[in-house]
This record gives sequence, structure tokens and C-alpha cells, in this order.
Amino acid sequence: MKVLSAIGRFFARIGRWIKETAWIQPLLIVGAIFAVIFAIPHIINGVKGWFNNSDSTNTFYAQYRLSLTGADKVKDGEDVGSSEVDKFFTYLADSSKEEDLLKMVGKDRFFVAFVEKDNGSAADNLCGGLKTLKDKWNNAEFKDSLSGKGSFKLITIYTDTKNSDGENLFDMVWKNHIGLFEDLSDGNNLPNTYYAKNEGYGADKYASTFIGSDEKTEECPMSTPLLMYFDFSKDEQGNPNNPNTNTTIKGLSDVIFSVEGDDDWERARSLKDCWIHANKFGKIINN
Repeated sequence: MKVLSAIGRFFARIGRWIKETAWIQPLLIVGAIFAVIFAIPHIINGVKGWFNNSDSTNTFYAQYRLSLTGADKVKDGEDVGSSEVDKFFTYLADSSKEEDLLKMVGKDRFFVAFVEKDNGSAADNLCGGLKTLKDKWNNAEFKDSLSGKGSFKLITIYTDTKNSDGENLFDMVWKNHIGLFEDLSDGNNLPNTYYAKNEGYGADKYASTFIGSDEKTEECPMSTPLLMYFDFSKDEQGNPNNPNTNTTIKGLSDVIFSVEGDDDWERARSLKDCWIHANKFGKIINN
């Protein structure tokens, strides 16, 4: 208690001195003002740091956004809405509509990223990898391996998009196209791809991702961000159990739940491997 009392008396004396010393008060006021002025840029930079990654990520994804507007407008005689995402899934579900699908997308190889506006670091990491792959497509490291493999193409679908009534539009799309998602979970050979086998993904992984365990649910169980890679440039061939054969699956080739890499360059390399079906996307590497 004596120590605390001594400290209190010390600060009390300083306070009295300041009050009794008229010339020091203006200096303290001016000093305080300058301290605030000089601190403002650092405060602004700190605040920007909270939002910059998120804003940059959403700016990138928004360039490739497929609209969900109209997903809640199902016309008479139709089973699905009239949004761009509805059209995309309608074409995707019908192999006879492949030409329409490729005309809509404009490429025969493309990524589809399912994201939300505030996905945090996972979305930032995926964005960094995709953006680096796009920007460095003709870089010396990537150029030869990507030669003849098309050009970068990305579609993004925001699964948290809502209408004016607050209803989730992607959940409506998922429900109206549930047959397609059932096919994705167990009818598209995804568990038999090299990538799935190397990662240890079985049929249950895809079923829980696209369908979920509750048959009565009205909400899509898919976690985001999630990346699909579609390759319509080849027919399915080979056997994934035989590392000497090519197992490219025509259409949806791979689903990436989390892109690998400690930085954007490494993540871009992983996405490049996916695009050209190389390394763990093109051979068995785990025993």
C-alpha cells in the first residue's frame, strides 16, 4: 500500500505542477494534437488492413460472377429458375446440351469457384492462387506445360446471394437441381480420380458435400470456398488404379476442397497441375 500511495503522490505532484505552470499547458495541448495527426495514417492503414484482402478477393471473384438473379422465379411449366446459374446447371445435367454449355462458358476447360462474400483466409488463398495462375499463364515456368491446354477461364458462384426477401437463392438452385448434385456425389466417378485417391476422398466425402445427411434439408450442405475443374477436351479413359493410364474424366474432372500451397505461387502451381492433370491430379503418388 505504501508503494501505491507513493506512486499516487508522485502523479499528484506532476498534476499540480502542470496546473501551476502556465506555459507547459499549451505545449502539452499542441503535442497531443500533433500526436493524433501523426497517428491517423497508421490508424487508417491498420483499418485498411482488415478489409483489403476481403475487398481484393471479392473484386477478383466478381469479375467472373455468374448471376443468381431470377433463381426464385420459376415460370409455369418449368422446374427451375431463370438465372444464369440455373441455365449453367441445366446444360451441365444434360449431356446432349454440352454444345450449349460450352457456348455459354466460351471454353472447353474451366474452373468453377463456389464462394461467399466473407469466406476469410481460405477464399483469399484460393483467390491468390487463381489470380497468380491467370497472371503468370505465359510465364516461363508455366508456359510450356500449359501450351495447347486452352486459356484461363473461371466462373464464380456466390452461394450466399439472397433476394429482397432475404431468401438464399443458391439454396433454391441446389434444391431445384438436386438430381445433378446427386449425380455429382455418386455418379461422376469423382472418388475414382487420381486426386481423390491421392487425397483419400471416398464416395462419402462427395455425398456429404453435395447432398448432405438430412434428406429434408432446404439448405445446400456445400462448404465454401470449393473449386471444381471441368475439362471437356477429352473423353474419359483409363483406370485410376493403374498409374500408367490417363484418367481424365470428361466434364467434371476434379473437386478441390482446399488448394495446396504456402503462398500464391505454390497454390498456382497446384492449380496448374489440376488444369493439365499432372502430379497428384494425373498419377498415384501415395501408397
